[in-house]
Amino acid sequence: MIKDHGKVWLYFLYYWVIFGVGTYFGQFLPEAWRPTLSMSLFAIIMISFFVRGFNRSGPILSHIYAILIGLVSFGTFEGFINQFDAQTFYQIVMIGIAVFIFFGIIGYFYLKDISSWGKYLFMALLILIFSSLLNFFIQLDWLSFAITIVGLLLYLGFTMYDFNRMKNNKYRNPRVMGFNLFIDLIILIKRILQLYRRFGNNR
Repeated sequence: MIKDHGKVWLYFLYYWVIFGVGTYFGQFLPEAWRPTLSMSLFAIIMISFFVRGFNRSGPILSHIYAILIGLVSFGTFEGFINQFDAQTFYQIVMIGIAVFIFFGIIGYFYLKDISSWGKYLFMALLILIFSSLLNFFIQLDWLSFAITIVGLLLYLGFTMYDFNRMKNNKYRNPRVMGFNLFIDLIILIKRILQLYRRFGNNR
């Protein structure tokens, strides 16, 4: 299983490469197309939850998902760098990586078996997604802040959960686990960027 863990991290890095390709091409994407891509990404997520046999971590969809996240993320990253600076952006990315590693270590070495967390994390994720959809239409500042905080805490939970599943060999295959860990880290980084954007403006 140690060998499988090595494959997990290879797939993890592989999906980051796919994400990087998407981010690179995001610079050529017209601004007007980004909301459509965001909604497409949201549609993939929702279909994967509710349509039997439609799995976002499947070989084809996971690639599409990683590319779409990259395409959409370019605008987010560019806007953050323009608002603050590149150094601050990379510092926050490093903080996100450090947080991911820290909570991953907790999940892997200090928690025995938290596989029962899965159903609660999934329910919380559904609530978060529906809240995000609602806020897309009503645009409440306090709700946006709550979604950011809850989203950060939720993916800290997912990070511990996924590392713990890897320790206990309770995962489908190395590719799917690598994809899940990729999602954990990218969401953590984006949530921390959102928090800094909110509080950094007050400095």
